[in-house]
Amino acid sequence: MELAPLQGRDKACQIVALQLLTGKASPELQAAARLANRRARTAAVSARTLYRWLAQYQADGWTGLLPAEQSREVVAALDQDVAEVLARYHSRNALYRNLSVAAKEVTKDLGRDYDSWEQLYGRARRALAKVDKVKLIKARHSGSERAAKLPYRKRDTSSLRPLDVCLVDGHTFKAKVRHPDHGAPFAPEVTLVIDAATRRVCGWSASLSENTIAVGDAMRHAVGNAGVWAIVYSDNGAGERAKVFDCPVDGIMKRLGSEHHTGIAGHPQGHGLIERSWRTHMINVARRFGSYQGSDVDQGTLRKVRADIDKERRALKRAESTGEVVALTPKVPSWQQFLDAVEAGVAEYNAHHRHRALPRRADGKRMTPDEAWQAMFEPELQVKLDVQQLRMTFMPSVLRTATRGLVSLFNQDYTADELMGMSVDGKLVSVRYDIHDPTFVLIYTTDGQFVCQAKWDGRKGDYFPKAVIDHAREQRAKRRVQRLEEKVEVALREISGPPLAESLLLLEPSAPEVLVPIVVGASFAETLPTSPDEIVEAQAATRRPFFESASDRYEWLMCHRSEWTGEDTQWVQGYVTGAEYAGLTEYFQGRGLAWDENEAIFKSAR
Repeated sequence: MELAPLQGRDKACQIVALQLLTGKASPELQAAARLANRRARTAAVSARTLYRWLAQYQADGWTGLLPAEQSREVVAALDQDVAEVLARYHSRNALYRNLSVAAKEVTKDLGRDYDSWEQLYGRARRALAKVDKVKLIKARHSGSERAAKLPYRKRDTSSLRPLDVCLVDGHTFKAKVRHPDHGAPFAPEVTLVIDAATRRVCGWSASLSENTIAVGDAMRHAVGNAGVWAIVYSDNGAGERAKVFDCPVDGIMKRLGSEHHTGIAGHPQGHGLIERSWRTHMINVARRFGSYQGSDVDQGTLRKVRADIDKERRALKRAESTGEVVALTPKVPSWQQFLDAVEAGVAEYNAHHRHRALPRRADGKRMTPDEAWQAMFEPELQVKLDVQQLRMTFMPSVLRTATRGLVSLFNQDYTADELMGMSVDGKLVSVRYDIHDPTFVLIYTTDGQFVCQAKWDGRKGDYFPKAVIDHAREQRAKRRVQRLEEKVEVALREISGPPLAESLLLLEPSAPEVLVPIVVGASFAETLPTSPDEIVEAQAATRRPFFESASDRYEWLMCHRSEWTGEDTQWVQGYVTGAEYAGLTEYFQGRGLAWDENEAIFKSAR
């Protein structure tokens, strides 16, 4: 309560949560947190929990924070064997997901006649009806599956107006579509932006997979059609939670002036408004195609469709050498047919779907999303951007240091005379780029002031500049190849047998020791990779990604602390003292990745 007047309620809750997590809070505060959260080992309390406690205190005072009175149910005494069966059934162990299996295992462990398990199962089945159902669900389920079975609270949107809150979510299309580049069938990703008050789909995009480019394009489409929302609510997917959106220095949300809130990871029920809507629009769009593969599809029909697609693939492979003409199956739509169907599906949903959560018209019928938008929309609250502003606002950006008149982006150099200015040279700048046009970038200061347009130089990197969208395609292809190589490696192991290290483990305990000779020859320096290809192979062997910036490397290292080397520790200690880390401190603190000097001292002491 002391920090709230100075920092604001939200910021104060985040500061207290961070202090409790890092152990920097006072001993009295840590003891109170353990007692309030009923945790003996840790005093960590999330900011979301502090928000909830503060709201309860403001509504009901201190009495609102008292623990709820536990109901005392009289449970009949259970026999020891029945209690053992129910104890095993109250777990997430795959062996005991079935009550009959638990009864069989208990019968064997007690040394009884195996055929008597049926009687034990019957007694346990009757006792199961008397146990607490909520405790049973919590013991056997976790995450979203648990939340789907327990009571829930509906979020009331009646007080919201258009452009107050929008929801963003991506969804794998439930039908095979022909790839826009090579024509092979695949399942694309559709991203929608829905206004929470009117349930109107205001923007959408389609892409090859979930990524920040797809989410940014959907937001650009929505803002261009409707305006700027006060709050953007999304899940914790890879495309929604990225520095491109949330960077406090130059993220897209900061440019829009919108707040970005994300749901709890693994709990999609928090944004169930958009999760449920997929069954109304996009899944029905997918049903129009013969390649539909939703959960309710007839399995026999699905097998026939897959057989037709495999037959087509084999025919195309033969046609490469024979030159024959292959007739493509009409069950798989083209990319343009898919885009036209999505656009038509969105228009039909907005114009004709009468949503049961929307107000009623004068004739008693529920409003459609378009009707609700027209009835509730307030033009004075709309902030619309023109085409040029949209392009500038939704250009993704990264932070780079201007050095000697150039900045580097994706292994390509961009130069401009203005970068030698005293206010820019050697300092951190925001580099905004066009994902389709790699010939230029726009340079801004960290305060948002435009500096100049830098052009591709060509002194380093490819002979011609490479667009970001092409770079993303290459990275996606490399990941697919890597996954296939892992499958091939597993298959080859089945043929060649276990390697030497595994063979030594298979030796009998009484077998004599095996001496493995050490090959002495080339020096260590001669074994280091020298060519660019060898360097790439050596990097891939470490299972580490290729980092585009120092901030990306820092973020990856803080998420994989168990894989640090001595060199990593020295690099991190040097990075946290620089200007780039100082500009991103708030971003890293919000994700629990801020550097702790006490941790550094502890690591060095070890």
